[in-house]
Amino acid sequence: MPEGVVYDLGYRPHEGERLGRAGAVRALYRDGVRRVLGIRRKARRKILPGLLIGISVIPALFVVALDVFISDFGEIPSFFDHPDYFDFMGNFILIFCALAAGELLIPDRRYGTIAVYASRPLRAADYVGGRAAAMAAVVFGFVWLPHVVLLVGKAWTSSDGFGSYLTGHLDLVWQTAAATVVYLVIYAAPAFVVAVYSTRQALAMFLYLVAFYTVFATAHAVSEAGYPAAGLISLPDHAGYVKDWIMGSDTQEWLAEAAGLPAYGSLLLLAGLTVLAAWVVLRRYRSEL
Repeated sequence: MPEGVVYDLGYRPHEGERLGRAGAVRALYRDGVRRVLGIRRKARRKILPGLLIGISVIPALFVVALDVFISDFGEIPSFFDHPDYFDFMGNFILIFCALAAGELLIPDRRYGTIAVYASRPLRAADYVGGRAAAMAAVVFGFVWLPHVVLLVGKAWTSSDGFGSYLTGHLDLVWQTAAATVVYLVIYAAPAFVVAVYSTRQALAMFLYLVAFYTVFATAHAVSEAGYPAAGLISLPDHAGYVKDWIMGSDTQEWLAEAAGLPAYGSLLLLAGLTVLAAWVVLRRYRSEL
């Protein structure tokens, strides 16, 4: 038998603070935010999120510019008021959520990173929680940022003065924030479910968008054919219905409203969707972590 040989590979034990599970969750959150926004990644990874953010903010900036250059431009037109802005943003929120969910969940499984996480004191709930927190942060910022721009811009151009305008419209802060959470859950929860069963980001995004628009179109077609209860499967209508309820607006008659469902019923459906999506995603990852 040959004699054993000892190789010095330069291994050094960890000498810093041991952050435990909480530190791992925070690291997952930070990494997730960077992934979705393309931070520290190739330029092509920044194009789509940057384009979507630009599209979401430009209309608000345009309205503020009109207020600046047109002195008698009293109020922002109704189609750019806060409640209608959510309706305008619907398709972009959908695309952004499809992009974010794929970026957060699929690469870890595709490239085997999930096995590295499994070697740490990290539970399935920790992993999902870190990724979900990153999803919530970036999508919330994406949806709410235009409303902040719109509110601050109107306050800046208001004849009442910046402080007086903001003080008189503070209710818009919590209303738009609450409505943003509604849209976040309605659009992001199904995107997470699709992403956990996909291995390709482009495919997951395509399937999610096709399924979402197919259900939406079917609900409207069947509802208009005389079966209003079919409108209950249209998630965007639930989001708009709850948004109008929160903000005291009436932008249109939503399918859920036409089916006779009260606004709090749509809110309960939103809560149920959140619980169901969390259960599906956690069940998927408990077999891997």
